[in-house]
Amino acid sequence: MSEKHKCASPSAIQVKNRQKAISSEEKLDTIHRLEKSERIADIQRNVKLAHSSIPTICDNVDRITESAKCLCNINCQ
Repeated sequence: MSEKHKCASPSAIQVKNRQKAISSEEKLDTIHRLEKSERIADIQRNVKLAHSSIPTICDNVDRITESAKCLCNINCQ
């Protein structure tokens, strides 16, 4: 068998990082920081989010705030 077709050893296989679940509190905190004009890089370091997660949170502000209102109504009852 040629070198090209040999399987990689198990130690050579890289393990993918698991996707982190972001709580609604973290998302709301990120939104408040963005409203205060805090830099994305600073938010990323402080909240320990992937850089691409912050624009996604920005795009979904309406959905996030609506779900937070629903959660607050459930918790307050």
